[in-house]
Amino acid sequence: MYFWKIDKLNEQLISDGLSESEQFKYLMANSILYALAVIQYETPNDYDTLAGVVGVFVTIFGLWLIYKCNGGINGKQIIQRYLSVGFIVFIRVFVLFMLPAVIASLVIQEMYLGGIPEETTMSLFIVILASQVVLIFLSAKHINYIAKRTNA
Repeated sequence: MYFWKIDKLNEQLISDGLSESEQFKYLMANSILYALAVIQYETPNDYDTLAGVVGVFVTIFGLWLIYKCNGGINGKQIIQRYLSVGFIVFIRVFVLFMLPAVIASLVIQEMYLGGIPEETTMSLFIVILASQVVLIFLSAKHINYIAKRTNA
């Protein structure tokens, strides 16, 4: 199972795919991340609700885009590719974008905006939305790369 080296995963998916055992590891890792993401940590406010509603539409568009990048109706192994590539892309985006963006947002709020609010703010909503979009486009890019080298 890869955690960072997406090029090695891409090559494995192009050459011989993932074994059932490897697919299960990615399924489990994705399921854990999804479960952590939907935990309600606080009382939702309007930005939480907005993030949920917008997130549904972004997800629908994103999965459609990934499906098309995988070859559409002629594509192969979309679930295997999506779960494994998506996992590594998530780890990278979390470390390189989401975590720094949230920390920067909190520091700015603490230093310049009178403290860190207990509720979700517009800036956090923007970070969440931008993260979803970045995740989708990077996943689609890698899946497209794999699909083109395996004839779907």
